[in-house]
Amino acid sequence: MVAVELLVGAIFLIVSVSAFWFALPRDGEVRGYLRNEQVQAYYTVVLVVGFIIGVGSLVLGLADMIN
Repeated sequence: MVAVELLVGAIFLIVSVSAFWFALPRDGEVRGYLRNEQVQAYYTVVLVVGFIIGVGSLVLGLADMIN
């Protein structure tokens, strides 16, 4: 179970950081799929939730490894 938590946490972190990096503006322009303000808000929420799940899974996995 520890390996699964660590793997899931790492995957969520990698995906959320990659999605954040991909969404950054290029040459001063917002990405085409993020031009709508509602889409920007939902995208941000999904990124934050994914990051929190990733960190939480990593912390739980590391705590299980220690105990």
